[in-house]
Amino acid sequence: MPAIFNYPMHTFETRYPESSAKLQFGRGYEFASKPKGPDQVTYLLSFAAMKFFTTGGVVNRTINPTINIAHLEDFYRQHRLYEKFIYPHPSDGNVTVRFKSPLTFKQMFGGLGTVEPFSVELTTQP
Repeated sequence: MPAIFNYPMHTFETRYPESSAKLQFGRGYEFASKPKGPDQVTYLLSFAAMKFFTTGGVVNRTINPTINIAHLEDFYRQHRLYEKFIYPHPSDGNVTVRFKSPLTFKQMFGGLGTVEPFSVELTTQP
C-alpha cells in the first residue's frame, strides 16, 4: 500500500492542464476537441513554516512529524519524483500522486531550525 502524505499544515492550489486541442477559425470561432484521457492535475502545496527539531544537538526526525522538515525530507527521499503515494485531498479524498518537482527549502538565518515558507508540487497519477 502506498504511503500517505501526512503533512496537513498547508494551503493548496489546484492547477488543471489545458487538455483539449483547440483550433481557431475565422470570425472568432474556436473549436475544442474532447480530451482522450483524464486530466493530470497538479497540486501546489504551500507551507508557511516547518522546523528541524533537535534532541541533544542532533536532528530528531520523529518529534512532531507533521511539521518536522527532516521527516518531510525523508519522505521525499523515499519517493523522489517517480514513486507514487497518497495525498489526502480535502474534497476529493485520497488521491494517488507523485512529486512533480524536487523538494526545495531554505533554513532561516537565526530561526532556530525553522525553514522559510516553501511549496511542494504534486501531480496526479493513474
